[in-house]
Amino acid sequence: MTAFLAILVDGYRELVAKKLFMLSMILSLLVVAVFGVVGLNERGVTIFWYTLELPIFNSNTFTTAEFYKIMFNNLGVKFWLGWLACLLALVSSAGMFPEMVSSGVVENMLARPVPRWRLYIYKFTAGLLFTALQVAAFCLASFLVIGIRGGAWEPGLFLAIPLVTLLYSYLFAMSALLGTVTRSGIAALLLTILFWGFLFLINSAESIVNGFRIAQMEECKAIETMKVKRKAVNAEVDVSDLDAELERDQSTLANLQYWHRIVFAFKTILPKTDETTSLIQRWTLEASNMKDFSDDNEEEAAVETQKNQRRRGRGGFGNTRAKDSMVIAAIEEDQRSRSVSWIVGTSVLFELATIGLGCRLFAKRDF
Repeated sequence: MTAFLAILVDGYRELVAKKLFMLSMILSLLVVAVFGVVGLNERGVTIFWYTLELPIFNSNTFTTAEFYKIMFNNLGVKFWLGWLACLLALVSSAGMFPEMVSSGVVENMLARPVPRWRLYIYKFTAGLLFTALQVAAFCLASFLVIGIRGGAWEPGLFLAIPLVTLLYSYLFAMSALLGTVTRSGIAALLLTILFWGFLFLINSAESIVNGFRIAQMEECKAIETMKVKRKAVNAEVDVSDLDAELERDQSTLANLQYWHRIVFAFKTILPKTDETTSLIQRWTLEASNMKDFSDDNEEEAAVETQKNQRRRGRGGFGNTRAKDSMVIAAIEEDQRSRSVSWIVGTSVLFELATIGLGCRLFAKRDF
């Protein structure tokens, strides 16, 4: 414990000296301050004393508490905590491991009667604690803004602290490993951002292939339904055109299922940053009694895409028989069916493997 406290103090001094930690804290509080100066009245959104008139977004359509909760969930959690705060935390902590293994520092650390792997774990934990501190400051400030300005005191907002720290830990584990290997903070930061972009591409590829796969499944169901309807009217009717269409679509479906299995298997072994961010949004919504207003938007989007489909005769995923609204509902159902153990469990397994590799490299390297 003494060694851990010593590393914690060293890490704090290191971050304070670089001023990046304080800069991240100030930016987090600045974002919340922006939330605080924005308000709502019967004509629209207010910024200080100026009113931006919005006919569909005012105090007649939302309560003040709902307005601030929407901002916290859609802007605070999704964009700030899910992306920008993680990026700032990576920038501020990227040098922790390269500086630990640099000449003059590592000899001092290894002089302590603590196994090397434990020193690595201590340093990693210290980095996570500093990130948790930044998220806690953001959540506390948001809690006060929503309570004072919106009149709703929601302790469920603090659930974001462990969840965002978990999300950041996936990336920080990779940053620590790369920092230990390269001994360069810049290299560790750039390679970790590339890794993050790679995760985004894999997630996007899986989402697109899965969307086409589910659309094709709905297309086959729609053709089967159409055949049943025709037969119900006239049992002797010729449905060879539908049979040919169904055979073609089933062949396409089999091909899409094959490629989806490959992409899905690849995605399973990697951290799922996007889906963890969605979990954070969903759980903080539930914990702080917030309505998911995005559902309304999705319903409106489904209606709009259905209108577009009728105009152009083809859906968003190339479907001609299945309605876009049915395809979107099936895709959402498939997303919701993915368990927390799959999203978080497999991500944590990858993180533990990365930390284990970092511990082994740090323990075996000659300093």
